[in-house]
Amino acid sequence: MSDKTKLMFVDDDTTFLEAQVAFFGARGYEVRTAEGCEEAIALLANESPDMIFVDLMMEHSDSGFTLARRIRRDPRFENVPLVMLSGVASVTGAGFAREQDSLRSWSHLDEFVDKPVSERQLLAIVERRLSGVAEERRR
Repeated sequence: MSDKTKLMFVDDDTTFLEAQVAFFGARGYEVRTAEGCEEAIALLANESPDMIFVDLMMEHSDSGFTLARRIRRDPRFENVPLVMLSGVASVTGAGFAREQDSLRSWSHLDEFVDKPVSERQLLAIVERRLSGVAEERRR
């Protein structure tokens, strides 16, 4: 069993996925990627990531919300940090990040991040959300 922290990114932008594999892989993380909802569900059948990032708009404009609900219904992922990434703000000017509290109650997501987002911003989220996980593994 690997003691590396395992991250999963679900996004239909392959360039974004490749960047996350390179950035987080170089920092000692194990990174899994999926290019859409069905691929993510298939991957999650055999994987147990420590944290999951899901893009909002993939196959459909609400694919990320649909996938997040499916993930949360699985008891294995009940306490896994689940973060939604969305480029809606850059197109409409109205982003989800500003509405975190109201969205959390019905979406069951832990955090919303407006794109564009840098790898360093994502790393800060990972470190903040998983600080207790790394501590547990050292014991």
